[in-house]
Amino acid sequence: MTVGGIRLHVLVEGDGPVVVLCGGLAGNWFDWDDCACHLSSDHTVVRFDRPGFGLSEPSTEVPSVHGEAQRIIDVLDALEISEPTVAVGHSIAGFYVEGFARLFPDRAAGILLLDSSAEKNPKRIIPRDILLAASHTIATSFITTGLQRLLGTTTRRILNHSVPPDGPSDTMDDWVKRIYREPHYLEAALVEYVAYTDMALELNELRESEDQLLQDIPISVVAAHTGRNTPWSVGWMAKQQRLATYLGGRFHVLRPAHHHAMIDQPEELADLISRLTQSDR
Repeated sequence: MTVGGIRLHVLVEGDGPVVVLCGGLAGNWFDWDDCACHLSSDHTVVRFDRPGFGLSEPSTEVPSVHGEAQRIIDVLDALEISEPTVAVGHSIAGFYVEGFARLFPDRAAGILLLDSSAEKNPKRIIPRDILLAASHTIATSFITTGLQRLLGTTTRRILNHSVPPDGPSDTMDDWVKRIYREPHYLEAALVEYVAYTDMALELNELRESEDQLLQDIPISVVAAHTGRNTPWSVGWMAKQQRLATYLGGRFHVLRPAHHHAMIDQPEELADLISRLTQSDR
């Protein structure tokens, strides 16, 4: 579909209360396949790839909380979905989904933040323009030398340790080999990463604005836990619990699960999402 002047890959499945699934940094639609399968029996499930990821065309825009929250609205409008929607944001998309609820409270039936990015006092050390220029240079060099094509799938394996309950998926592997080798994919990922600090600052400004307070909607913060207690995992659980307390939401832990918990625990996550669609506003 053409949304906001950009060709986006959009999937709509099922019928019932509407749920939008938003992937994390450089996320793709297929990461949600099993979770969407569980939800679509009694929900309308919407997935879309942000520009440069999945099967969506690239864009010169630098991501922002306002821009990605608006993109969620634009996708829903393009699908002629006007009813309040439960939005699910994984990792960095937690910024986008919280922004969606704050900027468009009448369109939000609830939000679920899955292993969400959370920054209390973000600080920009290196100017963004310098990092954006470096991102373009790195991406160009990796593409022209063939390193992206060579290392794309290896990078996926390094960054994503999650495995579907039924074992590795040949279909997902095929898509990974195709998508991670796309020339624009690496640059889109680097740009989104560079924009992280600015978006954390932007979200904190929204949180401080009396005009952008969260309305009385159900909120869930879900943390992924591998089942092994390490200093890092203990700290991460505490950070996620503080986020839930700050937002006035419920806190849940999925275990055993890695960061991409929608792959590890799709049925359990679908159940938590379903509970939000059944909550009273």
